[in-house]
Amino acid sequence: MKKTIMAFMLICVLSLAFAVPAMASDAKVAPEPTTTAEYQGITPFIEMTRAYWRNHQGQLQMRIWGMTSGRWLTDWITI
Repeated sequence: MKKTIMAFMLICVLSLAFAVPAMASDAKVAPEPTTTAEYQGITPFIEMTRAYWRNHQGQLQMRIWGMTSGRWLTDWITI
């Protein structure tokens, strides 16, 4: 009888040791976008910019470069 109880307890302990806990994040699914343009994954909230200055034909001009998007945001603006 003692061996049976010990065997049963050993089986219970081993079954708990190999049990895989369910994660809460497994049940969650990314929200379905209503249109393909709305959900694009991670998007930056702020555009990092840098101003470039030049003296063109005696006039001071500036232009803004978008560091996040990697393109010119403005044309040359005479100041």
